[in-house]
Amino acid sequence: MKTLCIYGCGGMGREIADLSLRMNRWEDIIFVDDNIKSRTIDGVPVFTLEKILAGFNQSSLEFIVAAGEPSSRKFLYEKLEQNNLEYISIIDPGLNLSRFSSIKRGTIIHTGAIVTVNVHIGKGCLINTHVVIGHDVSVGDYTVISPNVSVGGDVDIGLNCYIGSGAIIRNGIKIGEDSIIGMGAVVLKDVEANSVMVGNPARFLR
Repeated sequence: MKTLCIYGCGGMGREIADLSLRMNRWEDIIFVDDNIKSRTIDGVPVFTLEKILAGFNQSSLEFIVAAGEPSSRKFLYEKLEQNNLEYISIIDPGLNLSRFSSIKRGTIIHTGAIVTVNVHIGKGCLINTHVVIGHDVSVGDYTVISPNVSVGGDVDIGLNCYIGSGAIIRNGIKIGEDSIIGMGAVVLKDVEANSVMVGNPARFLR
């Protein structure tokens, strides 16, 4: 069994640690934080990446990034790749994934999420609690989908997007890369890249 290294020890990191303990797949679990303020959090030891590179057998380690913002997720995964470190996906055991759907590595799918048929989720994504993703949806790399979001069928979500809690995305919508959908927004039309959309119905903010 390997050691799971959770990169980030804030609230998201602690949630992932709890999920990982319930999965019982790893011999040990540690946090990785390059700005250490504590040696342990909830009984889990904390190390900088530098200390891990110097003091651990890298072949025994598996990493997951527990950051809740797309650019941070991308930055940390690229840092792991630069150091030739193995990273994995963590998917709640209760998820019933269709054999016609796919998930790339580095993605987290949390408790209570529903992913239906012909869904393709990119690298390093975060699908939070009680998200519902309909059929034929594509989710770009490093995208974060917050709790209680509902994504209709035939939706294309670009790279590095952030979708706030409780948002609803209508069937057939395309969301351009690097966009932000605010909490509770109801998206009824396509969203151009680098847009911030808020409200019901969602309107362009900037």
